[in-house]
Amino acid sequence: MLQDGDRAEPDARPAEDQGEPPRAAPVDAADLQALRDEVRRLREQVAALAARTKTEDVRTPTFVAGLDTALQGGVPRGHVVGIVGPGGSMKTSLALYTLVRNRAAGTRGVFITVEESRDSILQTMQRLGLGDAEDFIVDVSRLRLDYAGAEEIRDWVRVLEDYLSRRREREPLGVVVIDSLDALAALTHIEDARTTLFHLFHFLRNLGATSFVLAEQDPARPGVDHDVTFLADGVLELRFSGVGEGKVQLLVRIAKMRHTNHSRDYLVLSYGPQGFTARPYETPKPRRWGRRV
Repeated sequence: MLQDGDRAEPDARPAEDQGEPPRAAPVDAADLQALRDEVRRLREQVAALAARTKTEDVRTPTFVAGLDTALQGGVPRGHVVGIVGPGGSMKTSLALYTLVRNRAAGTRGVFITVEESRDSILQTMQRLGLGDAEDFIVDVSRLRLDYAGAEEIRDWVRVLEDYLSRRREREPLGVVVIDSLDALAALTHIEDARTTLFHLFHFLRNLGATSFVLAEQDPARPGVDHDVTFLADGVLELRFSGVGEGKVQLLVRIAKMRHTNHSRDYLVLSYGPQGFTARPYETPKPRRWGRRV
């Protein structure tokens, strides 16, 4: 309380403490425009990310009726898929068919044959009614002629990688087939198959193409198929099944396919005028007194 003669001291509190509203700093028009531009860029990035997420599931069809349905439309693009089975189970024919049909649909591709000659592959194409084009067939025996001292070359995996890198520079590759890994392993004298295949599959994925690698599956002679099954993104397994009366049918199943909800049941694979088809497997009916029930 002030007494007579006392002077009131001025209030030293800031203006805002005295109930006065703070003054807003002037907004620079250039700063406001920069902020708006940044918000617009962020919105565009979010929209692009959402669109990319929606279109991530691009698939490479096999063009095998029934099999693509089981694969939810085909093999996810960029996968390395092993086609494994015993000798004579049409591994080469299936891979060749898939490649040629994709090429007809506008997807570039290359078929690398390590085991058979170019002429042999052409005969298979003609037998399947796939035409006689050969510009996409690469015969390793011819590739060997392009390298001086080819007989001394041991790392043919590196040779193939160099070739595919150069080919990709000339044209985009959508499908790559290597037939077969067993022949490549024998040619290269691979000592550590799993490590070699790990690096090869990593290279193939970086190509951006969907790759099909063929491998022999023979329980009596273990080969590279076990490593393929372990390392590949997907595996199509072929095998024979007896149906009685000395008849045999060819079966295929999706043993493995990443990013795909699929059954592992066998399908009956056949080839006819309409191409390859895969239908559900039916267990042969039991027999009674020498006749089918």
